[in-house]
Amino acid sequence: MSEIPGFSSEGLKFVDVSADNGTKKVTTIEIAGHSDWRVEVPFHTILKLNVTRGIVEIFGTELPVNVELQFSGAKICLYTPDDEGCEIQYSTTVKSSSNNKDDNEISEYISDETTMNQTINLHFALESYRQQAVEYNAQNTWDQKKGPRVLVVGSAHSGKTSLIKTLASYSLKMDGCPILVNLNPQEGVFSLPGSLTATPISDSFDVESTNGWGNTTTSGSTFHNPKQPIVKNYGFENFNENIELYKYQISKLGVAVMSRLEEDINVKNSGLLVDTPPLSMKDITVIENIVSDYEINFIVVIGNERLLIDLKKKFKHKTQTGALNVIKIAKSGGVVEIDDSFMRNSQQQAIREYFYGTLKSPLSPYNTVIDVKDVVLFKSVDNVESNSNFAFLPSGDSFTPEDSDMTEADKRDDFSLERYYSPITNPTASDLNNTILAITQLQQNDKSGKNLLNTCVMGYAYVSDVDDTKGKMRILLPVPGALPRNILIVTGIRYME
Repeated sequence: MSEIPGFSSEGLKFVDVSADNGTKKVTTIEIAGHSDWRVEVPFHTILKLNVTRGIVEIFGTELPVNVELQFSGAKICLYTPDDEGCEIQYSTTVKSSSNNKDDNEISEYISDETTMNQTINLHFALESYRQQAVEYNAQNTWDQKKGPRVLVVGSAHSGKTSLIKTLASYSLKMDGCPILVNLNPQEGVFSLPGSLTATPISDSFDVESTNGWGNTTTSGSTFHNPKQPIVKNYGFENFNENIELYKYQISKLGVAVMSRLEEDINVKNSGLLVDTPPLSMKDITVIENIVSDYEINFIVVIGNERLLIDLKKKFKHKTQTGALNVIKIAKSGGVVEIDDSFMRNSQQQAIREYFYGTLKSPLSPYNTVIDVKDVVLFKSVDNVESNSNFAFLPSGDSFTPEDSDMTEADKRDDFSLERYYSPITNPTASDLNNTILAITQLQQNDKSGKNLLNTCVMGYAYVSDVDDTKGKMRILLPVPGALPRNILIVTGIRYME
């Protein structure tokens, strides 16, 4: 029987081995060199795998040999760069029941149709640019060069995040320390969903974590190679829900990122890797802002020829001078669509991981009850609410708050703030139950919140219950202690324990 092109069943066999809880079936699978093993693991199932021979990577992160790894609720691709291939053993365990039996079954197959050659070529091109920066900066202490600043764009489900992970991992293997900038608020990268982050990548990703990035930092610096992100609150999953707030936070995060480049020579030589939500030419103002704020000199377009041509035309003045390179790489055939249900489950798992840790690194969050009147709350304003705030204004008129004690500068600040955040003066259970609160670095004595746009996020809290009668609310903190008396932002992210 002839095989389907791109698929291979060679080396696939089943072995029954004895386990403490009875007999479980362990599958031994051999992957030919330069091939992918693509696996989808449901949330109801745990996949346990062990690399018994050869070199295997998950999005650039090499897996240890003879060490059991566990995955649940994951869509992963294992690639073997070795000509001799590799051998993997795996078994599955159902951790929770599902009405649909198919929800418990993993989906897996081997394919020799991979785009890793293009990814590796791109990595070496960026590495050559980094090496030029290293050599130049070693001889010039004043006028120094920055490493590559890479922006990855493309449509939904095109593999942007997978490419970013792979490039970051490969840079790390070459002793680099690139800053990974996540501008997709739907994903929590070293933070919770609804945030924008920038993180120097100084050690390997934790491939077993919910989103494949690694555990969020909840208890301060770790002993070895901490990943401490700069976090800006956006508060929504979709960047279009308040596009002005989104662009503002991109710009403010960019200021912090470019400052870090100036302060750390290794980071400066390694450059930036910028991940984005699905963007097209209708979002060109967002793309232009990113290119400007992060001094982008490489735009990588994944699998979209029209977007590539349009971007080259738009940035013709930069490409002709060599200040910007716009390149395209193919979309991997292994990219799968992530539906709303899977994304929601991933977000819930990431939030739970933030507070409770993982099986291997459990955390003990702290429950406390506080008076609602003791906190100062703001919420992110969505586009509908923002437009309604100004709907009463006649054409050509302007509006300033009626407060004689405020200076003209304060009035302008407060007026602009209303487009982004609004105060919650009398919070109730309907406002706060099951919400995630962003704890800002802005203290409560600044009740006007005029500096709210310029502050970063210290951490997050979860509101599990609000008693309107007693004016009390129960919150969950990732570490023991009192809730900082700082301004809190009620995000649009919800969590159900």
